[in-house]
Amino acid sequence: MIERMARAARRVWPGKAEGGGPSGTVEGEWVLIPVAAVVGVLAGLGAAGFEILIEWGRWVFYAWLPEVLGEGMGLAVGGVLLLAVPAVGGLAVGLLGAALGGRGAGHGIPNVIESLARHEGRLSVRGGVYKAGASALTIGSGGSAGVEGPILQIGSTLASVIGRGFRLGAAHANTVLGCGAAAATAAIFNAPIAGVMFVLEVVLRDFTLKTFIPIVLAAFFGTAVARAVAEETGPVFLVAAEMQAYEFSLAEVLPYGVLGLGCGVLGLAFVKTLRAAERGARRMPVAGWLRPALGGLGLGVLGLGFVWVFGSPVSGQAAPAFFGNGYPVIDALLQPGTYTPGGVGGMTLTVWALGAVLGCKLVGTCLTLASGGSGGVLAPSLFLGACLGGVLGMGLEATGWFPGMSPATYALAGMAGVLAAVAHCPLAALLLVFEITQDYKVILPMMLVTIAATFVSQGLSADSIYRAWLRDRGVKFGRYADASLLHQLRVGQVELVESPSVRGDDPAQVLLDLADSYPLEDFVVSDDAGRYVGMVVGQDVRTTLLEREAVPLLIVGELMRTGLPTVTRGEAMDKALDKFAHHAVTSLAVVDGEGKVVGLLTRAGLMARYQAALDAEA
Repeated sequence: MIERMARAARRVWPGKAEGGGPSGTVEGEWVLIPVAAVVGVLAGLGAAGFEILIEWGRWVFYAWLPEVLGEGMGLAVGGVLLLAVPAVGGLAVGLLGAALGGRGAGHGIPNVIESLARHEGRLSVRGGVYKAGASALTIGSGGSAGVEGPILQIGSTLASVIGRGFRLGAAHANTVLGCGAAAATAAIFNAPIAGVMFVLEVVLRDFTLKTFIPIVLAAFFGTAVARAVAEETGPVFLVAAEMQAYEFSLAEVLPYGVLGLGCGVLGLAFVKTLRAAERGARRMPVAGWLRPALGGLGLGVLGLGFVWVFGSPVSGQAAPAFFGNGYPVIDALLQPGTYTPGGVGGMTLTVWALGAVLGCKLVGTCLTLASGGSGGVLAPSLFLGACLGGVLGMGLEATGWFPGMSPATYALAGMAGVLAAVAHCPLAALLLVFEITQDYKVILPMMLVTIAATFVSQGLSADSIYRAWLRDRGVKFGRYADASLLHQLRVGQVELVESPSVRGDDPAQVLLDLADSYPLEDFVVSDDAGRYVGMVVGQDVRTTLLEREAVPLLIVGELMRTGLPTVTRGEAMDKALDKFAHHAVTSLAVVDGEGKVVGLLTRAGLMARYQAALDAEA
């Protein structure tokens, strides 16, 4: 079907096959427009189907199973189920992974980035199927994880398949996968702008117009299709009418600044704890397929202890607040009326109780994901931020220092802050929280909180959660796009090669003598004042060696090339690389403001400095 759609598109947009691509691939920019539309539609359908799959998982584990075991179950039976359900879900995840040979295992977003870095954007269908099934089992059985990582990989897998169907070359792999990732993310959150920005800021790190246009188009179609299927156009989290009356005051700069700092520390603690848990899980002397079950069992024990302490009901399988993606709890924390007795699941909400929910969510997410459960970290980050903001807001409300404030506004700002700290994506975090709540009143404090949180998190650790995972796989994941990094570096930062200067009227034999004495291929020709005149490149020297009988009759000027460009110490490295690309030479002369030669810039030296910069960023 995809191939037939591709042939139809090529008839409508005939385009052209441009040079440089493998035989049988399409390299024209025209093809990205119909491909983006197709990817967006299918990713929107995929996101809607994925949500149905997760809801089905919840129904199986928390509705059908208790009904089968009998209504009116006692506390003991309910407690056993609460303990066992996450373990059973984890066991199912492990068996599914073993049946599919481990295809698609790992975290969704790093999987997509690695495919772009190493596999020309190719993702297997089997991996996408595993990710969908494993995530439905993990989240449906109460595993503490989010939907964004899996759905991003699912959307990218659809895009990869479609790109191959349209016979697109590797040149378009980034854009096509970006279309699938953005469309699926936008559809699952009903947030098209945030979906686009998250993919550009976190996955591709590319804001060029060529990439931006198809990705926006795909996000449009993905969101529109998902809305049509679900018949819902509202935000993911409903904000109470009281929140609409909130007005930010300058006096709250300090508490929101403190919240930003706290979000940065909490985000970093989440990343470090999850990483430590993953290292511990890998050292466990058990089979890989059994680890998700053990993680689920640990989550069940944590949930049972939480219920025992705080009295949340067990009969009827009401899961603890930190199970699953936590959306109902986030929704509750954004309502000012929540911060009263019985505000969350019948639990009397206090600073200590909300702090316990926060701690259990952090530990529960680490147990779920570190053991091999399938899910993302965005939803847990939003949950942690809402809890932290709620705790701070409740404390401030008790002081009475800020009349008219509500803990719910701090919960909202905290969501953006922890997400920005975990993923190092302040802009995407700000837009995502704004779109999923559609509350403009808190946009100013959210800006302050996200910047402060990112500053703290990056200041304490250069690694976001995604960079840390990619580092484990040996994938370079710098803070800047390659072109941006090249633009920031200067030729003066590269170690130059000293080159002996020759004159145009010197005999050619001088070049042969220098070639025996210096490990150089290219030689600079200058005038009596040391100013650049031209170069004799290694290819010409080697040609001269083949005609040794003519050497006594030649002078350097007859072998010299005068059309080669020069570079300066202050010149951006991307410009120097562009000059190398247009001239088949291994060296270029570096000159000062007066045109005098100060050394040679070699292609190898430039690339070595660039690699060192990538290593420093990674």
